[in-house]
Amino acid sequence: MRIRSQMEIDLSLLAYNYSCLKEIAPNNEVLFMVKADAYGHGMVPIVKFAHFELGIKEFGCASVGEALKLREEIPDGNFEIYVFSDVQLVLKQAKEIYLNYRIIPVISNESDLDYFLEDQDFKNFPLTLKFNTGMNRLGIHYSHAEEVVKKLKQHGRKEVYHLLSHFSSASLPMETNKRNIEQRENFKNIKNILKDSGISILKSSMANSGTIEQGYGLEETHIRPGLMMYGPTSLLPQYRHLSKWKGKLISSLETVIINTFDIEKGAPIGYGASPCPGKGKIAIIALGYGDGFSTRYQGVEILHEGNVGKVVGRVNMDMAQIFFEKGDFHIGDRFVVWDHSSENFSRICDQSKTIPYEVFIHLTPRVPKVYLKR
Repeated sequence: MRIRSQMEIDLSLLAYNYSCLKEIAPNNEVLFMVKADAYGHGMVPIVKFAHFELGIKEFGCASVGEALKLREEIPDGNFEIYVFSDVQLVLKQAKEIYLNYRIIPVISNESDLDYFLEDQDFKNFPLTLKFNTGMNRLGIHYSHAEEVVKKLKQHGRKEVYHLLSHFSSASLPMETNKRNIEQRENFKNIKNILKDSGISILKSSMANSGTIEQGYGLEETHIRPGLMMYGPTSLLPQYRHLSKWKGKLISSLETVIINTFDIEKGAPIGYGASPCPGKGKIAIIALGYGDGFSTRYQGVEILHEGNVGKVVGRVNMDMAQIFFEKGDFHIGDRFVVWDHSSENFSRICDQSKTIPYEVFIHLTPRVPKVYLKR
């Protein structure tokens, strides 16, 4: 583990982001997505704060193991947990976890639905259904809605606890994108089929972060924010003007400069002897791909003390080279890769053509997480 490199997570900024979320969606309940270790921010401390300090009562995971970890490590939490993808419903061990820990599987295919309805142990368990409205990933196809109704009635089911779908193109304009329009209409039709057949829908949600940012999906009871709660926008750069989001990055990534030297244009740098793009100074920072500082960041610009540097040469396992044409820095100086303003973070994502999710999640356990509440 590193000593002078760390991911600092400011929980007060998570509270700030939640307040920004409620400005956009004041009347919706929140199902907060915390899969993949809360997008690399540490699932348990994030959920503890979100539940006990912010009052969020519903959380989404990807796997049974993630959900069980929350139940075991936050035993006094009075919240619901949904498993969205790897439900493993037919496994005896998974079934017992769902039943004993009241973890809710999101049923997204008809074989799991059949199993769920026919197993008497799930007779009084809340049924959560996900429909494929056009994303073509997980979900019961929207054209099968009437068949689903028949199955529910055959087994005496009169309600769906939570009805869900998921947008494929929420990073694009919600108002004009054809796919987004079609998916909204398909979800509306599914709801009408269920309701017209006498099936009650207690909760419904379709809006992920990009949808919420644009003020869509708010007609449902719930919203499902993920990335936005950690700060970044989900919209593609050319559509960010459509965003209502004012959130701040809850994390910052900092390290230390472990060497500096002057360099001439064309001088070789590191593995592969990459030529230096100009005359200036090199700062060697204590982060490499072994820490999650990706090789894709070569050529990315990073701001340090008001000066723009560039990642040059190959990123090493344990370190990386940053070239500056000017600037005054020394061995032992603190080096901020990205801060809470998100300027450097957005630059890293855009210039490396890496989505924010990956930048967060790629950070390895060598980089410790430090939690603050200012």
